[in-house]
Amino acid sequence: MNKNLAKTIISYSICALLLYMVYSLFRIGDVFLYIFNLLLPLIIGIFFHFLLEPYINYMSKNGMNRRIVVIHTYLMFTVFVILGLYFLAPLVFDQCMSFYSIYVKGELNLHPIVNTIIEFLQQYQVFDYLVGIITDVSQSLLYWVTNILLAVGISFYLSFDNLHLIEKLITYLPFDKQGILMRALKRIKLLTHSFIKSLSFDFICFFFMCLIPFYFIDRGMFLWIALFLAITNLIPFIGPYIGGVPVVIYCYLSNPTLGYWAIGVIVVLQYIESSYVQPFLFSKCIHLHPIALLIALTFFGDKFGFIGMIFSPLFLSYVLIANTILLDFDVYKRVYKYITHE
Repeated sequence: MNKNLAKTIISYSICALLLYMVYSLFRIGDVFLYIFNLLLPLIIGIFFHFLLEPYINYMSKNGMNRRIVVIHTYLMFTVFVILGLYFLAPLVFDQCMSFYSIYVKGELNLHPIVNTIIEFLQQYQVFDYLVGIITDVSQSLLYWVTNILLAVGISFYLSFDNLHLIEKLITYLPFDKQGILMRALKRIKLLTHSFIKSLSFDFICFFFMCLIPFYFIDRGMFLWIALFLAITNLIPFIGPYIGGVPVVIYCYLSNPTLGYWAIGVIVVLQYIESSYVQPFLFSKCIHLHPIALLIALTFFGDKFGFIGMIFSPLFLSYVLIANTILLDFDVYKRVYKYITHE
């Protein structure tokens, strides 16, 4: 027994060492990264296709022509994005410039302790480092915007011609494998649709929950505060802190009393949302262990940024489904037999 265990450990160690040498020597990571970046618009396009397919099928079953439904759906999406950029972008820019001009002119009343902290950060060039981070985020945002635009075009083509690309590819596989992949594909579609629907309802509910109390706290910025809190709240576990801490600091700088009110409001709203709203919305689609979610949040957040953090539960579910497919295909058993020469 000990000899077999030692043999297995040595076999796995040699295999891992050889894989690492091949990975480093031939720079396979760069090749995989290039292929991934090349296929990313296609992956996002298929994701959009999965998301919109239930709605398109529902409208098509009610007597409407599928292609007309697809054209109307994507036109509505395009108009919504254009109107959002037309109305929201100038407002956000004006608010940022207004805050910046007030800060530069010295008209922003800060607590002496906060002022000392800001001077300390300026002295050690922490703000310069933050500007570099913002620059990197801006470049990443531009990268995602271009990929999403390409993905929307791919998704429109898939939906318009009803070309289920993955289903077509599955038909070229052996017949005994097709059923497993078709079931997995159906599960992915249902899971994606349920998750996005729950995520959207959660965003809308929390936005309106924040809107009313912050209207009485800061009538000038209550809309943006509610929007910021609702967006950051979509991130599992750490989202409330990412959104809540800056809002509390902002309210405290405006008026210490408002800062205390903001803390109380955020704590109460987060308790209601995490205890009642979120379990009700996500109970039917995502069932994952908190530790697994934290690992997924770290991994996908590092790889895909803010978007990866929001969709980390869904991406982890995709990984688990892929693992189920590998188990059904006996891939792990075959690799083990190959390594141990059994």
